[in-house]
Amino acid sequence: MGFEVAIPEKDREALAPTDAEVVFHTHLVVREDRLSLFGFLQRDDRELFLRLIDVSGVGPKLALAVLSLHPAARVVTAIKKGDSVFLSKIPGIGKKTAERISIELGDKLDDLTSTHEPEATRPSGIREEVVLALTSLGMTRAAAEAVLDRMEWRPEAEATVADVVREALRYASRG
Repeated sequence: MGFEVAIPEKDREALAPTDAEVVFHTHLVVREDRLSLFGFLQRDDRELFLRLIDVSGVGPKLALAVLSLHPAARVVTAIKKGDSVFLSKIPGIGKKTAERISIELGDKLDDLTSTHEPEATRPSGIREEVVLALTSLGMTRAAAEAVLDRMEWRPEAEATVADVVREALRYASRG
């Protein structure tokens, strides 16, 4: 039996052809005439997706589009700040919907902190070296970043670049 899983575009780009097995955090949407399965590589993306679809006027496809365009941490920051201009630039979200999202979710996202954004988006010494090493071995940059995120490896961990690259390659081959 197979399932079709709708995933954000950024997650699709993060998958490498060598990824034999991938773990998605999923949510099943049940409608009268259809079942739709949505999957996310990061748990925070799934949690934000669930909160977005609770907002009146935001369905699963629109919530998926939001997470396809921007990292969850960036969207959470915009919502908390009430940045309806940022939100309304997303196709399918008008000014009123953007304001509704900010009002309804503004104080309900404290548990969704931007844990991935500062380190993952800002090039840092050893992490950047590891990503460069992995890309020189044939991985795409997005896949290398995704492997490091799934490993939950952080630059402050005591390890050499070579050790982290070996572990990342092992992790990527396991899925």
